[in-house]
Amino acid sequence: MKKFFTLAAIALMATCVRAGVVTMDMEDLRNPEVVTYDDNWKWSETYNDDAAYKWLQYGDFYLSHLYGGYGSSYGGYYWDGFVPALGGDDTDFGLDEAGNVGSGDWVNNAWGCMAGGGVKVEDGEIVTNGDGTAEADPNAPYIVGYWGYWGYGEQTNQVLYVSGDEMTFEPVGVYVCNAPWAYYGTLHGDGFARAFAEGDSFVLHAFGVHEDGTETETTFNLVEYTDGELIAANEWTFFDLSTLGKVVSVYFTITSTDASSYGNNTSSMFCMDKFQVKGDDTGLQTLNEERQVSGVRYYNLAGQEVDEAHGVTIVVTTYSDGTTSTAKVIK
Repeated sequence: MKKFFTLAAIALMATCVRAGVVTMDMEDLRNPEVVTYDDNWKWSETYNDDAAYKWLQYGDFYLSHLYGGYGSSYGGYYWDGFVPALGGDDTDFGLDEAGNVGSGDWVNNAWGCMAGGGVKVEDGEIVTNGDGTAEADPNAPYIVGYWGYWGYGEQTNQVLYVSGDEMTFEPVGVYVCNAPWAYYGTLHGDGFARAFAEGDSFVLHAFGVHEDGTETETTFNLVEYTDGELIAANEWTFFDLSTLGKVVSVYFTITSTDASSYGNNTSSMFCMDKFQVKGDDTGLQTLNEERQVSGVRYYNLAGQEVDEAHGVTIVVTTYSDGTTSTAKVIK
């Protein structure tokens, strides 16, 4: 019998207390030394393609920004990669007062967050809800990612973790949610994108690049239309990256079933916060009880259970608390 794994199943995965986890802290700003925000609550240097801003650094975490370097902003009209944002505005700028669909207002208001702000932290702990999502803090910054389809021959949305002389790391996971432009585009269209219908999906792909150049992939459905319902990750939801293994970098791409030869029609944006890797325990944990892996099962793309991961494989991990996580692995 074929088995299908949906966003609804993934979203039920509870995050857990993990010993020896380093969590990216946006208060630990290294480059630039100061972040200022404009009237729309985006980073004031979003369109600055100077080499000094090619990598944003928070502690030992590096996030790419305008990876193409000088000239890649086309005079201040384009950006890609990652930028910090604040405010968590979830306003629908795709509809005017008369209810007409368009995209003009999104260009100047693209840095919101459907969750309503960055991941909430109290007393050094991530505050989670009963379904495993994390609460949002409207006063906390977060990261907005925009995947550049053309990519200058490189991936525009890269994350590195460099601790001392150690260039490799083991990602644990990251909290993600929808950016408003992308979500409302799937809901009712935006002039470029069309509203989603049965079978449509908007998927975040994470690739781990290993020292030998091979890659491992796992995916997360940000939006999917199934059984007559649009299901969207509009709360901070933990995206498990542990199946990527030991890597030198992680990069993200986005696919939409609403696409053309020029790339996605759906805006290729998403929000993320609290990227986590294995390392020294920083004390930033979640409030859920600790869980252990109780079983791992493998399925091929036909939905048939197999003995081990080979080629493109769906990996379903079951934990001691009854929750599961699903990942697509390429070996």
